Amino acid sequence: MDYISANILASALAILLGYLFGSIPTSVLLGKWFYHKDLRKYGSGNPGGTNAGRVFGKKAGFIVIFLDILKTCLVFWITWLITRFSGIGTSEILYESGAYLPWLAVFFATIGHCYPVWLKFKGGKGVACFMGIVGGTSWLGFILCFFSFLSVLFLKKKIVSFSSLVSGAILLVFEIVMAIISFTTSFHGEILSWTFGLAPNMVYFGLESLLVTLFAYLVLVIRHIPNIKRLRNGTEKPANWSTRESDNI
Repeated sequence: MDYISANILASALAILLGYLFGSIPTSVLLGKWFYHKDLRKYGSGNPGGTNAGRVFGKKAGFIVIFLDILKTCLVFWITWLITRFSGIGTSEILYESGAYLPWLAVFFATIGHCYPVWLKFKGGKGVACFMGIVGGTSWLGFILCFFSFLSVLFLKKKIVSFSSLVSGAILLVFEIVMAIISFTTSFHGEILSWTFGLAPNMVYFGLESLLVTLFAYLVLVIRHIPNIKRLRNGTEKPANWSTRESDNI
């Protein structure tokens, strides 16, 4: 197989893996299995963690968010492990030894989450996936994810959409700064990844991480356009997980 064909095939497989994994409708499955209700018919109708918490309660909300972050992390690291241990990453047939493949897969996991084929392309808003991209590849990104999100959420009185947009912007700036450092110095942030710079073909900051984070944040913003309009009008409601709407259904 020639160089171009090998990269096209590897990219297609990474995209397919990421999209299908990201498309797993965790909130809808949890609602049907444990609460015997379709989440899409209640609350805001959005199959995301915020609506799961609003409809089924705090525990369900946190579980859905955790699972959505986890599935994004798994996509990245499964692709990384396949590239690393299958031998294709050590060959010269793939561009940059296939270092771009995990980033490609994790971006399409976000697309799959937002536009899942199983739910007629009507999915979540990409917040948990965005956190999974940044926090799932870097321990420092993980710390920034939760501190920035929870801090803004507390200051803005539990308005999740605003917290998501602001904390996402903070994380994007983090990725931009790290990419600039990577481009201008010999430090690529290997020690800041979950491999702590100890593994060959390690995860590092650079063009791939910057582009994926940038486009994933753009997807997040697009998915939040209705929320942005309500924020501007002052009609966006805070997330209330203290009571379960399903108790009144």
